[in-house]
Amino acid sequence: MASAVAESRPPDSKTIASVAISMRGSISITDAERAGAIEPFKDAALYDWEYRHRRQDVAFYRMLANERPGPILDLGCGTGRLTLPLARDGHHVVGLDAAPAMLARARMRLRRASRIVSGRCLLVRADLRALPLVGYFPLAIAAFHTVQHLVDDRDLVSLFRNVRRLIEPDGWFAFDVFFPDPRWLARPSNREFDRTTFRHPTTGQRLAYTAAHRLDETRRALHMMFRYRPVGDDGLSIGRSRTVRLCHRQLPPRDVKALLRRSGLKILARWGGFNGEPLTEDRDALGSARPSEQHVYLTGPGRPLGGRPRGRRGGG
Repeated sequence: MASAVAESRPPDSKTIASVAISMRGSISITDAERAGAIEPFKDAALYDWEYRHRRQDVAFYRMLANERPGPILDLGCGTGRLTLPLARDGHHVVGLDAAPAMLARARMRLRRASRIVSGRCLLVRADLRALPLVGYFPLAIAAFHTVQHLVDDRDLVSLFRNVRRLIEPDGWFAFDVFFPDPRWLARPSNREFDRTTFRHPTTGQRLAYTAAHRLDETRRALHMMFRYRPVGDDGLSIGRSRTVRLCHRQLPPRDVKALLRRSGLKILARWGGFNGEPLTEDRDALGSARPSEQHVYLTGPGRPLGGRPRGRRGGG
């Protein structure tokens, strides 16, 4: 796969342990932050079902990839939501993720794909803060808020510097962050909202879903709690609930710019969505414009772009 070299299977347990120990000793993160980067990715089938309609970002990153021939680095590849469409488009892709369940589902999806498509993919289990790769990629992608699972500035700088090391001198690094509307953040902390019921995609169990959040302003971390309660046909609880924690570092544009600068990267372009919308940080004087919640960045060591990259659009 060009000059990109990696292991095609997870490293052995000793290798994983040595990476975890070194990072735990050098970076201070809370138990809630650690859990918030692990728990949402234990049930890969439920993850795929919950985000089955999220397609705009996939189409956007496929468009970028068509302008950068060569192997692509998909950071936080998960179940292959982006990896497989890129491979179907003819690209060779190295997908990296730390979650065993997500990678197992990605491997399952690759087995169902044609041999040509699966042959273009290489899956690697590794920590974002210690990328076990060498070589150069024309394009690296961290889709669906992947970078926000790193809360500490030092972790983010470590990731960005590793990406800078791995992309070509004129290469691109594209990623997106979720920056919620202040009105959503202003909802009462720890109160449950957004109740809905559904059946689990694999077990068929009927569940009631609710979401709550709290903002740790000191750590600049948004903690979201998703509760799943087994319910009967009448909607009443019939068993123990399960709570899944998700933690996102809040990254306003000024923080993104500063962290990238420390890492040797520049913002080449940025958008407030995946269809070229302008990135608006505040309402206008009349209060008619809603702040952008999806911040999309195209970065690299090169010069800023004049507009949105060209390229054909494709579905996920």
